[in-house]
Amino acid sequence: MPRAAGIDFDGIVARYGVSPERLRSLVARASETGFPAPCSDERWDAEAVEAWMSDLVRASHIAVLLQLKREQTVTAYVAKPGYFVEPDEVEVTPAGYKRKRWTRVNVLAWDAGRSGRGNREPRSGRRPVPQEPAGVDMGQPTLSSREAAAVLGFADTASFASAHAQGRLRSLGDPIEPAETTGPPRPSRRWDTALVLAEAERRRAASEGHRARVGACLQALTDAAGEPVSAVVLQASDESGAPLAAWQSALAQARRQFKRP
Repeated sequence: MPRAAGIDFDGIVARYGVSPERLRSLVARASETGFPAPCSDERWDAEAVEAWMSDLVRASHIAVLLQLKREQTVTAYVAKPGYFVEPDEVEVTPAGYKRKRWTRVNVLAWDAGRSGRGNREPRSGRRPVPQEPAGVDMGQPTLSSREAAAVLGFADTASFASAHAQGRLRSLGDPIEPAETTGPPRPSRRWDTALVLAEAERRRAASEGHRARVGACLQALTDAAGEPVSAVVLQASDESGAPLAAWQSALAQARRQFKRP
């Protein structure tokens, strides 16, 4: 039987959007978090990691993932409008109580994207990349951090800066530091417009490709009528050349959606 493909630490960070600091904590606390054990030095079974990331968990486990002292803190996050990520599944009991569950990957991506303890937009998936952000002059050679964040579809400058600091926007290179000035306001760092636009196009294509794969997976699940559906088989018929991991991620999302009423 062939061995499952392996994935390293940086690969997990890049694929699932978890922060390096959080991933190190998850690995170190594997007995608490249930994170898969490595199959070799610094490499994990890719399918095991995908399954773990796609699992639905309750608030009590989210508290463990985020190293919160009390489950009630997660409950407070959920109660604050627009703060926490939307649940992936809501089950209504006969008594009318709503049992909410989240995929680990969405919780960890939210955790990586938030700025300190401040409020932020809810994450129910990737924020769409706008074609022509309002108020941004695309003809200028460089863009401010606010403009670059808008072009790339980030909720605010803080989440954009966090993503760059975590190495998730390596294609942008280093920013152009502003000239020294005396007194406020401090001018924003600038970003090469051509590089920002190229990254926006890459993100847009990736988002559209993912949506297309999820749609294909949903159709396959419908056609299968309860029979097993394999990401390997779906990838084999894919002419775009998307990697198996992309199909595994799409199939995991499609299965969650397929189970909803």
